[in-house]
Amino acid sequence: MRKILYFFLSASLFCSCVPKKKFVELSEELDDCYKSKQAGIKTMAENKQTIADLESNKKYLQDAIDALAKDTLAKGKLLSQNKSDLESLRNLNKKLADQLKNSRSESEVKALLSQLQSMQNKLASREDSLSAKEKEMQKLTAMVNRQDSLMKNLKKKVSDALTNFEGKGLSVVNKNGRVYVSMDEKLLFKSGSYDVDSKGIQALNSIGDFLVENKDIHVVIEGHTDNVPYTGNGYLLDNWDLSVKRATAIVRALIGNKNIDPARITASGRAEYVPLDPADTKEARQKNRRTEIILSPNMDELMKALSGE
Repeated sequence: MRKILYFFLSASLFCSCVPKKKFVELSEELDDCYKSKQAGIKTMAENKQTIADLESNKKYLQDAIDALAKDTLAKGKLLSQNKSDLESLRNLNKKLADQLKNSRSESEVKALLSQLQSMQNKLASREDSLSAKEKEMQKLTAMVNRQDSLMKNLKKKVSDALTNFEGKGLSVVNKNGRVYVSMDEKLLFKSGSYDVDSKGIQALNSIGDFLVENKDIHVVIEGHTDNVPYTGNGYLLDNWDLSVKRATAIVRALIGNKNIDPARITASGRAEYVPLDPADTKEARQKNRRTEIILSPNMDELMKALSGE
């Protein structure tokens, strides 16, 4: 494109007998314009990448906002009611004070004074209550923010520990205030079996090493199946049995590391009743056959700090 522009510029200057100096100046201006255009194209590409990064974080931030709004909604309603009641009391207080000024009867004065004192006491009590509720909301907000920070840090640690397995039948996500490590059936078991494969053992060893280093994490192991009835032989009757046996097999693999306290781990089987995808397709059934390792940080110290203990 730039060569074409040079051609037309040269032809135009030749035909109009423009001096060489002027031709050089125009050529330089053309170069500057071309460079500015290329810089603009590069900036647009960088902006597109920045927008993509911002969009990827948008959902997580919105989830955090929604969680805070849900936790504080009840407190917010109570605060709103208290403020409305306080305003009514202040108005009544003013009305009584005005009536007191205009009253000439001694008995009326005494009655109004008594009402005024009662209203002032109620007002003081409501203000104390409102102040306490506001402090409680501040603590709740601090707890939500702290928990959010803990979960972000926990997810990063887990992802770092399992970086060699993510995208290979294993995923790590934040959900409901906990970190979920979801492992596909193909990573851990053969179809209908509850014996852990060697490649699954490698992933579980990495999780075990993480649990040894982070002793304040509680672990729940959930086995999930698809909705196809179990038809295998042996001791298993149905998908309930299969999901429980798979969960306990994962527990045994983890506590093979003697540095992991078995009391930290809970196993449960969910059969086919908590699917990721409810569609009746081969792809959906494959997605639903999974084992989830759910990690929850110990919030006891946080709760003590917030309560001032």
